[in-house]
Amino acid sequence: MSTPFTWPFSLFAPGNLSQPILPGWSFGNVSVNYAGNADIEKDVVEDVASYGRQLGIITEVVLELAANRSTKKGEPLQQLRDIAAQIKKIKEEHKRSLVEDASDAMAKLAKSDKAEAQRIARNYASKTPKG
Repeated sequence: MSTPFTWPFSLFAPGNLSQPILPGWSFGNVSVNYAGNADIEKDVVEDVASYGRQLGIITEVVLELAANRSTKKGEPLQQLRDIAAQIKKIKEEHKRSLVEDASDAMAKLAKSDKAEAQRIARNYASKTPKG
């Protein structure tokens, strides 16, 4: 009976080396425990505004109403200002990334099919509102 090459390593490894990376998560299926009517919540999030958008609007209103109020570090209003600034930074980073990705894709397309790249650019330029 021959011993597999992995024999010395198997002495130190656990019996099962498989490990879930994101347990309970699946692409395209986010499950949320709703406090109210799950059908209403689903329709609102899908058709009106995501939770992030709803919170963003509420944050903007609260910060606008409290614009002239100074706060000490650690107070809830200052914490909300800090969170809003961090979210703004993340959005800007993602926007730059999207612009870079689009630019890279158009450059690749232009290299392989210049006429098609120009057609797409004209098509989007005519649909984009100016201002």
